[in-house]
Amino acid sequence: MLEVNILDKKWCSIIENPKNFVLGVINASLKELKIDHYKPNISIALADDDLLHQLNLKFREMDKPTNVLSFPYEQLSNECDLGDIAISIDTIKRESHEYYIPILAHIAHMLVHGLLHLLGYDHQKKDEEIIMKNLEREILASLGYNMCAI
Repeated sequence: MLEVNILDKKWCSIIENPKNFVLGVINASLKELKIDHYKPNISIALADDDLLHQLNLKFREMDKPTNVLSFPYEQLSNECDLGDIAISIDTIKRESHEYYIPILAHIAHMLVHGLLHLLGYDHQKKDEEIIMKNLEREILASLGYNMCAI
């Protein structure tokens, strides 16, 4: 089951129906990765910089907000609790403006990025980063978005 929690009303001023948008991106990503049959449980928090700052400080010891954080729980299996994704509308808006990225494309990118982290992908090493970026590019292309470089 996919659960979307809108924790900041700014999301509704950017996207007409944020829950449907998020569900569409996540479901299409799972399908593109050919793992949609597992039906994992994922919770997505559509939040703001305040929450992402708190989470980033608590879990990563980084005293600043960030665009997306992922909290994996279980490895992928049938109806597993895959984990949580939190995404900040404030950082997304700022980055979209700063890097001239369409905001919906950037939101989709960060959702895909967060999902890949839940699935165990990382970008700490160059070879891992290449694999993760290629997957992001493929998934975003399947959604009709070009990969935006940040």
